Amino acid sequence: MPVFAFLRMILLLVVVFATSGALAAVRFEPPVAGLPDYSFRYDAARDPSADLDAARAAAAQKHRRVLVMVGGDWCVWCFFLDRQLDQDRAMAAVFYGGFEVLRVYYNDDNKNRAFLARFPDFTMFPHFFVVDPDGRVAGSVVADVLIRDAKYDPELLARFVEQWRLP
Repeated sequence: MPVFAFLRMILLLVVVFATSGALAAVRFEPPVAGLPDYSFRYDAARDPSADLDAARAAAAQKHRRVLVMVGGDWCVWCFFLDRQLDQDRAMAAVFYGGFEVLRVYYNDDNKNRAFLARFPDFTMFPHFFVVDPDGRVAGSVVADVLIRDAKYDPELLARFVEQWRLP
């Protein structure tokens, strides 16, 4: 295992134990007004196929792509992204303004295997799939591209949104 990956794993374990109560917190308010429930909350009970249909329709109307985020309330980097978006409303506006965001729950109790079978394999969480309004998967992206100095970086996020913006 490369040294960076090992150190990252140790840091994640420390953070998980230090913030375990915060990770279980349920998010009730969207960071940007008017977001559909599927955009800002992971929920094991949701039907991701129906949500993707709704997200694709909304994306087509807004001339943007769908960002399928796979993760859950157990995921420390998912928590960090949520916290960053809650604290930095300008970053949240860029993020949610650039994509129709769809969060798909993944955990031992519900891996959403049937839904995720249409996407490339992945191993890290959160994982992002960029989906065109017609349903074509345009990209499979690890969250690391948005992280600098052990936190989500607004500049990297803005570049990511711009890179995947529809022409």
